[in-house]
Amino acid sequence: MMSADTPPLMTDSFDDSDPRRGAPVFAIDHHELDERTAVVVVEGDLDLASAPMLKRVLVERLNAGSTRLVIDLTGVRFIDSTALGVLVGVHRKLGADERLALAGAPTAVRRVIEVSGLAATFQIFPTIEPALVYVGSTAAAGSPAGLPLTGDVTLMLGIASTAMPFAESAEDEAERWLRLLRRHGEAGALLASLGVSEARIERPRDPVSVDRPELGDSRVINSVVTQAARVAVKRESRKITTTDVLLAVIDVYADAFERVLKAHGGDMHELTSHLAG
Repeated sequence: MMSADTPPLMTDSFDDSDPRRGAPVFAIDHHELDERTAVVVVEGDLDLASAPMLKRVLVERLNAGSTRLVIDLTGVRFIDSTALGVLVGVHRKLGADERLALAGAPTAVRRVIEVSGLAATFQIFPTIEPALVYVGSTAAAGSPAGLPLTGDVTLMLGIASTAMPFAESAEDEAERWLRLLRRHGEAGALLASLGVSEARIERPRDPVSVDRPELGDSRVINSVVTQAARVAVKRESRKITTTDVLLAVIDVYADAFERVLKAHGGDMHELTSHLAG
């Protein structure tokens, strides 16, 4: 699922929950990574009940000008012929310069696609990153240092671009970065292992002065990406990962990030020790 900080004008969400279990049976969300590229994230069962919601979101994205679609199926547990029919129908609507790719399909989902004889119809990739490259997303182009971004970083930065302008203080921004990092890639796995919580925290509304652009300025994202690129170059990496972004956020927000990390149950010394390792 996308960050809860993403403004509603930029995303549409559906959540069909089973009240007996309290867990979502089906959920769908989307985010625009650039003016023509949208990533649609699906979780749960894609079947007769949920297929119309999938169709609605995909058609709306096409009508809105998103001619490069990546459907993230990582969280899909089951897919039936109705949902496959929706995917085929949307695929047929694409023009010559328009593309659709599937990413992260679990083994069971891929098996259904193969058995149905549709494996050759769709471009299927193990992760979001190569799918973005295939559809031609400018978001997959890379960083200021010329290094490509991993799929997790690309998606995370896309969400950040719409979430950061709504921050009310530097610590609010730092928390939004932390919650994004907690949900993506290697940084997410590390933060989770250190007991960092995703729960929101209450903090004073007085802004904390740090060496960064004004609140709401999109340049703060460029500052983080530029610093992440420096980190990646220093460690001779071929790509910018979520760990590089985490180190960049620590550097850009300094004490503000440390306070937010502590409020979420983390310890900066422990975190930096693991990152150094």
